[in-house]
Order: sequence, then structure tokens, then C-alpha cells
Amino acid sequence: MAVQHDIETETGTTFMAVSIPPRPALFMALQRELRKEEKDVRRIAELINRDVAMAAKLLEATNSAFFGLQRRVNTVAEAIQLIGTDHCASVMSGLITKKALGMGAMMMARFWDVSEKRAKGMSFLAREMRIVPPQLAYSFGLFCDIGIPLMKAAFPTYLDTLALANQRGALQFLAVETERHGVNHAGIGATLATRWALDEEVVAAIGMHHDYEKLYDETVPATTRALVALNGVVEKAIQAFRGESESHEWVQAGQVASEALDLTGDEVEAWCESLKEKFRG
Repeated sequence: MAVQHDIETETGTTFMAVSIPPRPALFMALQRELRKEEKDVRRIAELINRDVAMAAKLLEATNSAFFGLQRRVNTVAEAIQLIGTDHCASVMSGLITKKALGMGAMMMARFWDVSEKRAKGMSFLAREMRIVPPQLAYSFGLFCDIGIPLMKAAFPTYLDTLALANQRGALQFLAVETERHGVNHAGIGATLATRWALDEEVVAAIGMHHDYEKLYDETVPATTRALVALNGVVEKAIQAFRGESESHEWVQAGQVASEALDLTGDEVEAWCESLKEKFRG
């Protein structure tokens, strides 16, 4: 049953009947271990191995072409040692989140496909460009649009709203949602991210990821602005990979995102080609 939640918006507090799932116990336990100064690999592996299905999916992801490992990984402990605790935790976050949101009305194949590509793409760019920590980039990429399946579950007409919002583009996307439902996916996503105790920079980036004008606002933390700008490049690459003629997001936000990242048009295209190769893996 949907639960009433308060969302702070620019116009005040909005009440909505959207169910925000509680932070999963495994997610909470992993966060606690990963935030310790000295990480205990054996303890982290033990936590993951408690869920056999999750452990199997982690190994499947680790052995995928995306990580390009030289040998096959057979245990969770090996996965942690080879790809690192932070990256391993990022992959687990995606698996746990997908499970927490369920397989029913909230499960949208395209949504999860794009979310996984965005998370991997964000992590890749962050690592290559050395602009933000890769684990923060992965986390943002994964949770960026997490409000969308929650709104789909709450509002029967949300898919119509989503189609209309996509036609209007990035600058009007949230306005369309708010007009039709009183809330938008960025606000809902930021609320979930807050309640799931994600990093503050990630929470802020989720809340403003369609507001590219804030990339000029130096009062916004540099990491948050970098996450939003990187997302613009990744979204452009995803749409190109999917065979869509142009990215409406990039048409409206490309210039400011490029400026924020200090990239030329040719450099943006080069990064997009690299991302498309990663997506094929």
C-alpha cells in the first residue's frame, strides 16, 4: 500500500501517495562496512555470500566484458580483490536496488537497461577523466532516475506523462511531471537517496540532474556539478547507442555540460564513441 511522504519542492511541501521502499538490510550493512577506515574484505564477502542469488549475479557482472579481467573470477572474495571494494559495492548496489523495487508494476526493462549503462558509463568517464570518484559516479548513474519506476507504480497515467515529458525535453521534463502529478521523479529520487543514506553529493545531483543552469552556480559543490555534467555526455552516448537520431537532453544542455567539463565538441564525440564500445561489451 502506498504511504504518504513529504517532498520539499520549490513551491513548498507536496504530499503524495508514492511508496518509498525502506533501505534494504544488506545495503545498510555494506554501507556500514565500506565507510570504515579499514575495510574488512572477508566481512564484506561474508555479507554478500549470505544472499546466494546476489553473490551469483555479482560474479556474473564481474566476469562480464565491461571489467575486462584476464581470468575468470569464481568467488566473491576474488571479485572484491580484483575490481576493488568500492566498485564491487557499486555493482551490488544496483543488484540490491533492482530487487528492492520488485519485479511487478515497477519493473521496466528499458529503465533498468539505461540505468545500468548510465552507471557503468559514469564510472568509466569518472575514472578516465579523473574528475570525481568512480564509485560516486556509479552510484549517481544508478539512482539518477530511480524516481521514475516509483512514479509509474503510484500513478496509472504516468507512462503517458513520461512520453509527453520526453517530447518536451530536459528543461521542461520535471515541469510536465509536476503539473500532472504534483511531484517529479528528481524530487522522489533524491528523497529515496536521502533515506538510503547515499553520499550528499549524489543526493544533490539526483535532485538537480535536469537543472543544467546550476552548473554555473559555484555555491553547488564541484563534485555534484561534475556528476550532472558527466550525465549529459553519458545520456548522449546511450541514445546514440540505441540508434536514436539525437539526444533531446544534449540539444538543450550540451553546451553548458561541455563547458562545465571543459570539453570541445570533438572531445565529446570521442568520449561517446568510447562509451558505445563499453556498452557493446
